[in-house]
Amino acid sequence: MNATQAILQNAPYHAQLLAAITELDYVPPALAQQESFISGLEAEAKRAAEAVKAHEKKTKKERKEHEDLRDSTARRLAAKFTGRKEKFEAKASKEEREYVEALEQEMQAKRQVAMLQDMITEAKNVQVDLQGKAERYRLTKEDLAELYSKIFDGPTEAYPEDDRLEYQLQVAQGRYNEIQGFLNRESQALHLLQTASGALSSCYSKIQEAHNYSQWDMFGGGAMSDMMERNALSAAENLAMQTATYVQQATLASPNVNPIGQINIAHGSIISDVIFDNIFTDMAFHEKIKASQRNVEAVQLNLRNELHAAMGRTGAIGADLSEAADALTRARGVLDGFRRSVFESLSGNIPALPAYSAPASPSPSHSDTPVTMPIPSGSYTPPSHTGTSSGSRIL
Repeated sequence: MNATQAILQNAPYHAQLLAAITELDYVPPALAQQESFISGLEAEAKRAAEAVKAHEKKTKKERKEHEDLRDSTARRLAAKFTGRKEKFEAKASKEEREYVEALEQEMQAKRQVAMLQDMITEAKNVQVDLQGKAERYRLTKEDLAELYSKIFDGPTEAYPEDDRLEYQLQVAQGRYNEIQGFLNRESQALHLLQTASGALSSCYSKIQEAHNYSQWDMFGGGAMSDMMERNALSAAENLAMQTATYVQQATLASPNVNPIGQINIAHGSIISDVIFDNIFTDMAFHEKIKASQRNVEAVQLNLRNELHAAMGRTGAIGADLSEAADALTRARGVLDGFRRSVFESLSGNIPALPAYSAPASPSPSHSDTPVTMPIPSGSYTPPSHTGTSSGSRIL
């Protein structure tokens, strides 16, 4: 088949290939960042799992010491007969408190591992979807390269303009990929910050709930108010841990995200709340809960600032990406137009073919929303939108 016949046969097919590639241009950089994001999550999950083992070892040790002292009849009798009963009971309470604290830390570490595993599962679902799209993108590019090879391989002295326009397309594609990377990274960070904001709002609600039970406790609420107060604070601490994890992942997704400060949740005491429970201990703990409220309010302000800054960055980079996408479309259109003009100069009007479909590749259906990406090499600098944050310790 000579060049004229090849042009007559393949001109519509060529246009359909370009349209299919344009639709999937975002996939390769998005997949690269999703793989990086999953690697970071898996590394964090591994560290969290190691922390669980350490907590389990500590809990086992504290439980044994607590049970040994609690069940030691001989030591209890000896303390009673020697007038050291109060000292013995104080030591037993201390061992019980240390055991309970170790158990709480172990459970918190396990909750963090479970949450990270859920995030990994969700991220891998997105990865599988992107892998399917990447395969279709690769096959389509191969089809286009094969078509160009058939038409333009060999001496090209007659078409020097084709070489120049192809280089311009490569430059436009590189800029688009770079800005897409920034946008995907900031979009992922924004999503994580929004999730963290929801968790922190729930945390504050639980602290308010504990505050109400604490007021009841001061006015004679008794054991029931103590129990409800502890449950609310435990839920608040779990939500604070979730907030910290989401913000940490946001800072990994984007270096533009600043720390929002340490979240401090008031802790009760078995000795003061149960053994020596009175109006003074209740009032003291009530003040600790109020301090936790003020702390969370301050952290919420920092988080709102980070959210505002992240939305500003995403919007600004999105506008840049729109311009880059337009430039890429124009460059591809100019090259396509030139090649099409070469075809049409020989072939005249060519009837349209059915829409192009790349060879099928198995992949489940998921959202097409781009995810976080690494920063490609290049000269692009995203617009600066920074928020304020404070806190002596970071999440």
